[in-house]
Amino acid sequence: MTILPRNESGFTLVELMVAMLIMLVGLVGLLQTVNIAIEYNLKNQMRNEVTRVAQDQMNGMRALAFDAVTAVATTQVNTNLRNINRQYAVTRTKSHINGTTDSYQVDVRWKYKNVSTTYSIVSTRSRTE
Repeated sequence: MTILPRNESGFTLVELMVAMLIMLVGLVGLLQTVNIAIEYNLKNQMRNEVTRVAQDQMNGMRALAFDAVTAVATTQVNTNLRNINRQYAVTRTKSHINGTTDSYQVDVRWKYKNVSTTYSIVSTRSRTE
């Protein structure tokens, strides 16, 4: 009777389960990193969109005649970002600095994940005669 040598190469079931658990933890961490990157990307796109909206509103104020700009105007601006309609509250304010110079301010407010944020730009304009 001959005894065959035991082949001990390979993994046991416990070793295999530990290896799978380690890989799972690594993949979950990688997925969380992807989620964070996507969220920061969306926030940056929203900030770029808000900047564009504010600049458009400021250009609209500056395109009007000097005396035609109202002191305060509030509007809602809707945009489409990543196929989702976003709504921004825009407040345009004009204040007198002196008899020939006015200050224009545009405030754009938006909400993301129940956090309200405001972006403001200010410009001055002098009357040309």
